[in-house]
Amino acid sequence: MATDFLTANEKTLFTNDFKDIIDDASIGISITYRPFSSKGSFAPSTGKVVETYSTDRTINSFRASVSDKEIENSGGKYQAGDWRYMIRVADVAIPKKDDRVIDGSITRYVVSWTTDPLRIYHSLIVRNI
Repeated sequence: MATDFLTANEKTLFTNDFKDIIDDASIGISITYRPFSSKGSFAPSTGKVVETYSTDRTINSFRASVSDKEIENSGGKYQAGDWRYMIRVADVAIPKKDDRVIDGSITRYVVSWTTDPLRIYHSLIVRNI
């Protein structure tokens, strides 16, 4: 593994540093994370498929807009208006497409994500609903 050169203590220090950053009120923000469960049944009265979600969790995150350069280099994967949220793996073990990130009054859905090599945080790309 690419991180074999780190001791367990060093990884713990990195993990704690990231937690301290997103818990810092001047840097991090509180969001509600709503894990997607499944596409439910079709509701003829509304003409929509009812989606189901697991229990909401309030977690801390770091938020940044996706840069124009990233959008340009993404081959159409990212769009203007997309956002990046960095969250701890300890808070959400495995993100899924269609999970929801609720930031104040704005709800966004997960488009894609990556996990850092140390498995400390996920970098989510989210889009407005």
